Amino acid sequence: MRRTLAVIILLTVFMAASAQRKMADFIIAMPDSVVPYLNKVKRTEMVDFYGMGVKAETFNLLAEGTVLDSLTASYASISLNESTRMQLSLLPAEKGDTLLCVVRTWLGEAPESAVEFYDMGWRKLDGRKYLDETVPASLVARPDTMDVERYDNLLKLIDPMMVQAVLIPEHQTLCFSLSTPMVSKKEREELNAILLQRKVKWNGLRFN
Repeated sequence: MRRTLAVIILLTVFMAASAQRKMADFIIAMPDSVVPYLNKVKRTEMVDFYGMGVKAETFNLLAEGTVLDSLTASYASISLNESTRMQLSLLPAEKGDTLLCVVRTWLGEAPESAVEFYDMGWRKLDGRKYLDETVPASLVARPDTMDVERYDNLLKLIDPMMVQAVLIPEHQTLCFSLSTPMVSKKEREELNAILLQRKVKWNGLRFN
């Protein structure tokens, strides 16, 4: 009975590790140029710790803690340091290929994100093919009850526009919102009248 239980436990651990392997392999194969302070040795160490069920933390080349927070076969979330988070998601394409979407978010006074796309060999792709460049402009709108002058004055509070992006892996969705740094609590409440969120879903070709 004990032997059978031990075999079941080992099989469960093996299957869980196998399910995580695909994304884990991409993390390990990531070129050092993507995150210069997190080399292959550090990335492998982090993935191995996660597979062992312990805190997947390594100290990067800047002597800061980097933590692999979440890992599945198609998704990973990494806290690169206290001020930077990275999300990675494998996206199935219509013709059977797979793309890698990488969202890097800097957590300063207000979060700001960059969204990038790579092929399976970690070659960077033209993001305009997969995501509309006009997303920031679609995150604000003037209510019918607001006059144009008031709207324009509020827009000046969010110039330049800093966009935060969050990957929602279970729905293959990107959620965008505007950050509002250096504004008062009262101004932020006023800005809520014109700020929008936008969700775009992967359709096999691009986010729409």
